[in-house]
Amino acid sequence: MANTISPPPYETISYNNHIYRALDIVVLLLLTSLLVYRLLTLNENGFAWLLALLCESWFTFIWFLTVNGKWNPVEHKTYPERLPQKTEEFLPPLDMFVTTADPVLEPPIITMNTVISLLAVDYPAQFQQEWKDMKDKYERLSRKIQDAVKKGIPPYNLTGDLAVFSNIERRNHPSIIKYFGRGMNGIQGPCYGGTGCFHRRKVIYGLCPDEVESKASNLTSVTGNLAYEELQKIFGNSTEFIKSAAQALQGKTNIPNAPSNLVEAAAYQVAGCGYEYGTGWGTEVGWQYGSNTEDVLTGMKIHSRGWKSKYCNPDPPAFLGCAPSGGPSTLTQQKRWAIGLLEILICKNNPIFHTITAKLKFGQCLAYMWILVWALRCIPELCYVMLPAYCLITNSNFLPKVHEPAFYGYVALFLIYILYTISEYLETGLSIRAWWNRQRMTIITSTSAWLFAILSVILKILGISETVFEITRKEESTFTDDGDAGRFTFDGSPIFLPGTTILMVQFLALVMGLLSVRDGHYGSRFGEVFCSFLVMICFLPFLKGLFGKGKYGIPLSTICKSVVLSLSFVQLCKRAH
Repeated sequence: MANTISPPPYETISYNNHIYRALDIVVLLLLTSLLVYRLLTLNENGFAWLLALLCESWFTFIWFLTVNGKWNPVEHKTYPERLPQKTEEFLPPLDMFVTTADPVLEPPIITMNTVISLLAVDYPAQFQQEWKDMKDKYERLSRKIQDAVKKGIPPYNLTGDLAVFSNIERRNHPSIIKYFGRGMNGIQGPCYGGTGCFHRRKVIYGLCPDEVESKASNLTSVTGNLAYEELQKIFGNSTEFIKSAAQALQGKTNIPNAPSNLVEAAAYQVAGCGYEYGTGWGTEVGWQYGSNTEDVLTGMKIHSRGWKSKYCNPDPPAFLGCAPSGGPSTLTQQKRWAIGLLEILICKNNPIFHTITAKLKFGQCLAYMWILVWALRCIPELCYVMLPAYCLITNSNFLPKVHEPAFYGYVALFLIYILYTISEYLETGLSIRAWWNRQRMTIITSTSAWLFAILSVILKILGISETVFEITRKEESTFTDDGDAGRFTFDGSPIFLPGTTILMVQFLALVMGLLSVRDGHYGSRFGEVFCSFLVMICFLPFLKGLFGKGKYGIPLSTICKSVVLSLSFVQLCKRAH
């Protein structure tokens, strides 16, 4: 009887995107032609023209990086129904981790819900009936956890298996390890569930594709003829863990179980806060240290070894997280990400270095550069946002006049970009409102959170202060009829000072611009007036915040500082002109 070949569990689909590629090239050509126009007319114009040239040169570079990242879209479509009925030998075991650092900003209820969701991955279908009984227990546990968070737990002595947790502190506690029994059935080893990204242990342990192809059969060949003492320098001094790492590097899955007492002792040892000191963790193996965005740095390190990653977006989407709500948490998160990405860009492990010295491909290098320059974007974008106001205050131009042919090149670029990006959002199932929120939040973020990220990294380079990993509040998604749900919120943080100042400057400039329109200079200032008005629309949440109350209003201290900065900017523009 002939052997039947089962269909593959996934397929790779390459999209035919000739239309989008053509639009990408059209936008790039328009940007380039407008740069040439500015260069040819640079001597006929002033400072605003030169600043616009520099900013638009940066925008052209960013668009080139964007085109590189989406030139050849590929999707991996999965077919879970094609998996064999008995998958124990077909699928590798999974390790899942749930990380948390603050019991207030990251409520225990959300953490426990995440853990339970992960446990459900391995539950049999028959468990649905048993879940009804567990639900009541879970609700009682939730109330106890919430009460404990609000009231706090006084010191007391624990006995038995919980004695190690007696009087623990937030920054100094023993290793906390819990075995979840049935929920972990079929899943071997530790687990990571923070970003919905699945890694192979041998990759995290520093193995390269070339070493996999050699099919090394023993520890010596896998680790490059390293002595046991050298292995200790890399993986630490846990004998059990070194054995486990060696087996993972060799691709073994059917690993015999060691005595439970040895495994438990090794687990506590490895999970200790000081285990990794003096080892290769964070540099040679494991998650890479040196950046607030250690996931990006780790992924780049893996790519530089020659590995390839796959993107899978199932329907419905899996492993959704809770995004921060409100202005303070959102901007703080963006600031933290921008700091981490900029730290990678300026360190020796940047993508350019890995492309020259390692196996990071040039296209992948450009894709990483598009991500890592987030913080740097704030400088040209902030300057470009202030250019309309500067020109209206000083009666100058940074755009061609309405009667000049070059003016319609900017109009064409503006309209093509808007229609192009809207079509991308609609194609992915998002709305025009989502597109608009994205556009204005990008401007708000780049001129506030990313600006403070650059300042933080500069202070770090100068040795004045170190960057801090700021945890943002996680909130459960709820369905509410509250009319203020999703409304932009504020606090006394200086991160809202740039946005408030920009809004006030644009308002003062518009008043001056409208006065010039009344005097008959409509055609010569139309582009600047329109751009200034568009900036004000983007900062509409700040305009509402000027008249809001409580957390929906901008604090009076921030408003006063912004008034001083706005008037100072107007005076500086007049004196400079």
